[in-house]
Amino acid sequence: MPNLHLNIEQQQYGDKVVLQNIFQDYETGYIHGFLGENGAGKTTLFHCMANLIPYKGVRMLSDHVRFGYLPTELFMYPKITGREFLEFFVTAKGQAFDRNELQKLNELFDLPLKEYADTYSTGMLKKLYLLGLLLQRNEILLLDEPFNGLDFKSSAFFTALIRKYKEGGSTVFISSHDMEHLFSYADTLSVLTESGMSFYPEKGGFYAVKRSIEAEAEKKVKCVSLWD
Repeated sequence: MPNLHLNIEQQQYGDKVVLQNIFQDYETGYIHGFLGENGAGKTTLFHCMANLIPYKGVRMLSDHVRFGYLPTELFMYPKITGREFLEFFVTAKGQAFDRNELQKLNELFDLPLKEYADTYSTGMLKKLYLLGLLLQRNEILLLDEPFNGLDFKSSAFFTALIRKYKEGGSTVFISSHDMEHLFSYADTLSVLTESGMSFYPEKGGFYAVKRSIEAEAEKKVKCVSLWD
């Protein structure tokens, strides 16, 4: 698969411009991490990448590319079992539902697929969605804050699974608030700001970003007196 081109000239809601001048090429077969402060537009960016909202620019993913999107906020009909959800999730995308593959994968996920979704925890729901994305055999994953609400075991499981997905030649775009964790598995880093986006293709650049953020935080804290 050729490189993927992110080309967003402008995206706005009403008069408010959220994204502007976002141009970057991404190699396939890598894990591409995204950082940004609250309100910087990370979720809007992922919506654009997934072709869910209109914007001025060029689509990154064409219709023939198989990609899956994991949103920050997950929706589930309460009276549908995990297995019923997966069967719908896969067949609605035109893929055959393979029961043997489901059974094999769920040995790793360990989900109670016969139970209703309203009994699932946040971590279990995220596992269910991710299991569905794998069953769809997507070439590209767009994961928006997938670690939010996960306990430490589920977080470790997700991290290992994302690395395994990359080893299979697939591409992952993932946003996170956890800088240290993101740096541990991402191959590239994109930092979204109000003025645009900065791109760091190597790990050395990641830690320059980390040092800059920590220095800014320490400077602010020095100006605060807590015990006058």
